[in-house]
Amino acid sequence: MKSISRLSWIYLCNIKKIKCLWKTVCGSFRLQYLARARSATNAISWVVMVTVVWFGDGLIESVAVAAQPSSEVAASPFSRVLPGQPLKFPEDHLLHPDFQSEWWYVTANLQDEQGRDYGVQFTLFAAADLTGGVKQRIFFAHAALSSATDFFFAERYARADMGHAGVQANPWLAFIDNWRMEGGAVAPLPGRIVVEEESFGYQLMTSDADYFLQGDEGFSKKNESGSMASYYYSAPFIEVNGTVTMAGETRTVSGRAWLDREWSTRVIRAEDLGWDWFALRLNDQTALMLYRLRSHGEQHFYSSIMSANGTIEVLGASEVMLEAGQSQSFEGRDYVLDWRIRIPSRNIDIHTRPINDSQFLRTRISYWEGAVKISGSHESVGYMELFGAR
Repeated sequence: MKSISRLSWIYLCNIKKIKCLWKTVCGSFRLQYLARARSATNAISWVVMVTVVWFGDGLIESVAVAAQPSSEVAASPFSRVLPGQPLKFPEDHLLHPDFQSEWWYVTANLQDEQGRDYGVQFTLFAAADLTGGVKQRIFFAHAALSSATDFFFAERYARADMGHAGVQANPWLAFIDNWRMEGGAVAPLPGRIVVEEESFGYQLMTSDADYFLQGDEGFSKKNESGSMASYYYSAPFIEVNGTVTMAGETRTVSGRAWLDREWSTRVIRAEDLGWDWFALRLNDQTALMLYRLRSHGEQHFYSSIMSANGTIEVLGASEVMLEAGQSQSFEGRDYVLDWRIRIPSRNIDIHTRPINDSQFLRTRISYWEGAVKISGSHESVGYMELFGAR
């Protein structure tokens, strides 16, 4: 989400659609959408290369991501997300094999030497299920690069057991094929993020940064009761420099990045699911994260303010006013692209607006995610993700 993140839950509900043409010969593949979206008003051309995969000798079965009856939870081979379990570092920077899904989610707001704006997304997901009584895990990843006029994205999948994707330490590395998020010995920061595709790519150096535990010391509820939850931490104060390449042209850039990290097991019901999520750097010292999650007629709201001095404060739902503005339709569904966010107790009254309306990812599970600019009481940048039913 960034956030609730979001898409691993949805992919778990659609794994049965990932039919596999790939047994033991090929260990990874690209669902590569080399998409160049000129602008909201111009024609969008898409080149789609679709390949699907086989998981060992059997198909990956559908996983119903839902609040489970206690008997089913007790029988599950995967660990539950429970409150009061302290997060442990550096161990929690790595893969959690006992949980069903997790993700490493990086977004960045960048500028080149001419002051032109860019947005970068790098997301690595891991999802597991039982096949023949054995835990089987796949990795999948999204990469995106946007400017005021162009938008490129691609998607990759790989099996966990053939060396084409994984997460490791000494040195820390999360990768899928040649997409890499490199860190130090045991942590992702400081480090480097590298994506290379035919029509776009980026090589970014990331600074060290503090990690903030979301929710209740890292236990992040996704409904009011807490029966749906994840473990969740963020690093919103990452400094970035490097290069981005779009359609053969490489530019030197610098800016700010945000890392979100979550892991969970069967955390959310998929039917009628949707969310609005924001990761906003209000200034050099303050970051605002908020999301509104919609599922089965229930709305769950969460927001926190993080300070560069290392403090985090969770806001009450009544403190934040989120007002929808202009929307745009993609694939027959409306997405609100203009928002007003007010937090009177903090003297925050801002509007968010995309740097490019066409930051819509037509991946296997489509969603809108992109860089935004902030105006009003604060002038800055951030990222927004919009998904699903409203």
